[in-house]
Amino acid sequence: MVLKFRLISNEQDDFIRDFEILAEQTFFHLHMAIQDNLHYDKSQIASFFICNSGWEKQQEITLFELSEEESSRVVTMENARVGDYMGEIHDKMIYVFDVFNERMFFAECVEKRKKDPSRHYPFCSHQQGKAPQQLLMEQLFGPPDLSDSSILDDLSYGDGFPGNDDPDGPGYDPQFYDDLPDEY
Repeated sequence: MVLKFRLISNEQDDFIRDFEILAEQTFFHLHMAIQDNLHYDKSQIASFFICNSGWEKQQEITLFELSEEESSRVVTMENARVGDYMGEIHDKMIYVFDVFNERMFFAECVEKRKKDPSRHYPFCSHQQGKAPQQLLMEQLFGPPDLSDSSILDDLSYGDGFPGNDDPDGPGYDPQFYDDLPDEY
């Protein structure tokens, strides 16, 4: 079965994307199709949230497992088939493409149909409007400014470590090595 999802944005009024995906494909397949279509950087963190009819988040499906606790029962995109979570007309989900700024697309299942054997799924079957710009970490925080030497001015070589009294940098202090126990 093919599920067709319509994505809209709360940032761009004219933005619409329709994606068609096989029910047995994973959320990772859908994630990659969205990222490819929008020319987003795929290395950024993203999540899907299955929602109720009022768009309230119910179940998160993450790009990868962040928690080391097995009891947390994290569902990852790679392990979650779309048809296991979505499959009825008007089923809703949110695709968070910018986790740090909570920027998202709202997606609703708008159609179910039989698979077309001549098609490669998933794919974008309709697009309208410009996608919201993806903000990368460098754009949010900027690259480190290494020209600002005041960061280095706070460092002192005389910090109590042997051989660090040299203003030109740490040096060799033979007395330090003489005071070590024999097993070193």
